[in-house]
Amino acid sequence: MQNAEYINIRIHIEGLVQGIGFRPHVYRNAVSKGISGTVENSDNGVDIHARGTEIKIKNFIHDVQYTGVPPAAIIQSVSVTSEAKCLYTGFKIVKSSLQSNSITRISPDMAVCDDCLEDMKKQPERLNYPFINCTNCGPRFSIIRDIPYDREKTTMAEFTMCNTCRSEFININDRRFHAQPIACTRCGPAYFINNMSIKNTDIDNIIRYS
Repeated sequence: MQNAEYINIRIHIEGLVQGIGFRPHVYRNAVSKGISGTVENSDNGVDIHARGTEIKIKNFIHDVQYTGVPPAAIIQSVSVTSEAKCLYTGFKIVKSSLQSNSITRISPDMAVCDDCLEDMKKQPERLNYPFINCTNCGPRFSIIRDIPYDREKTTMAEFTMCNTCRSEFININDRRFHAQPIACTRCGPAYFINNMSIKNTDIDNIIRYS
């Protein structure tokens, strides 16, 4: 029995594919199929470099477009080209690159999802936290400073993730896997209300006052 031949390809996807959990979606698909390579945001979409057997690559291309795609994603075009042989160690989400003067579509801010609303009631570090978010919801357009969409190019750049947020950010099975605005009461933005000469930072009191 002959060994299956491995091929290398580049997939370029344009549309609303930044800030909506598309890279984590690609990552999970690749890992589940034994595909090696990288995925990154570019200035005009998402670029994927992948290596695998022909059948695995074929299934990968299909599932990236049609299986478990993030609800907010809008895929406008997909191009697939062959690449020279390149060996990868596993599959990784890598630092975004700027390749042209094209402009990608930016996701609008999205209302808090039901899962995050539940987290606001149960997670100690996110009780009533107004800036809660995940890959399915939260701020996008209002916090972006530049493209490609990465945390360091948003207003969240100055907020260093705490250990809890960092562990969620790197966990492939977590809803906040690579959620760029991820934050909690320990490490994210805080808010307060000024009532005459008194500054109130207690969240429960602020909610009651409002």
